[in-house]
Amino acid sequence: MLTALFCLMSGSVSAYQPEGAPADPHATSSPDGHDGDHAGDDHAGLDHHPHVGEPEGEVKPFDPKDWRLDLSIYSFVVFLLLLAALTKFAWGPIVTALDEREENIRKNIEDAEVARIRAEEMLAAHAAKLDAVQDEVREILAEARRDAEHTKSEILASALKESELTKNRGIEEINRARDQALDELFRTISTQVTDATEHVIGRALNEEDRNRLIDESLAQLSKI
Repeated sequence: MLTALFCLMSGSVSAYQPEGAPADPHATSSPDGHDGDHAGDDHAGLDHHPHVGEPEGEVKPFDPKDWRLDLSIYSFVVFLLLLAALTKFAWGPIVTALDEREENIRKNIEDAEVARIRAEEMLAAHAAKLDAVQDEVREILAEARRDAEHTKSEILASALKESELTKNRGIEEINRARDQALDELFRTISTQVTDATEHVIGRALNEEDRNRLIDESLAQLSKI
């Protein structure tokens, strides 16, 4: 389609050549089949030497008198066709590609936003778990301290109780040993006093005298 439009534009440019333009002098041929050999020889100097006052390669300026309505309409139609072709075959794919790129960029931005939100949620969840673990650790440490204090109190109470029991047993044993010693001492003293009294008075004491003498001796010892 684009090639055909370019061909049409080329044709329009060719059609713009002014009427009555001189033909190529080398395109004429002689009747005998020779391509202007003699004519070329006769006019060789004219072909290779420009006329005086006409610069070689000079572009002819545009003359408003040469303007043609049909050529303008034809060129305008060709321009519209070219514009339509470009719109369909070039602008459309470009716009589609730009839309697809914009959609991909928008999707990437949305995916990045979703990933950011998900990362923030995961970070918040991990932070909450970390706080929970720290709270649990603090609770465990507090419970361990409470258990240690309770165990310490129990150990101290048990030690105090055991020491009190040991002290009481020692006191009881001391009192019992003292009582035994005193009983033994009283028996020994009463026997010695009785023997001494009998030896002094020269006769044996009866049970009543013996008990009275023992009571008097114990009374004197208790005063000491």
